[in-house]
Amino acid sequence: MAIGDAVAAFLGTGAVNRQPSSGVEEKITAVQKDASSGDGIETYDGSNGVFIFRNDTRTDSIQSETNQRFGGDYNMALMITNSLYLRKAGTTSRIGVFGVQTNA
Repeated sequence: MAIGDAVAAFLGTGAVNRQPSSGVEEKITAVQKDASSGDGIETYDGSNGVFIFRNDTRTDSIQSETNQRFGGDYNMALMITNSLYLRKAGTTSRIGVFGVQTNA
């Protein structure tokens, strides 16, 4: 991949990381998550995680439904690298992540 290339990946039904190669940086701009009883997604450094979306969050919900983030807008600008990356620890659902490579 090269700077400016699109990032599009499903984090499958196993425990999965989206971890770019060393020296590569990706800007994640959207996450798709539809299983209300599925898996959460978090930023992870190999030891510690901080949730972006809990397991009961759905990005396909409208604002009046429960279990969704304020504002109802799930677009983001989240930079991930080889040392701080995305993790889906559960084994229930698939989560889509999309963005662009910003550094190589």
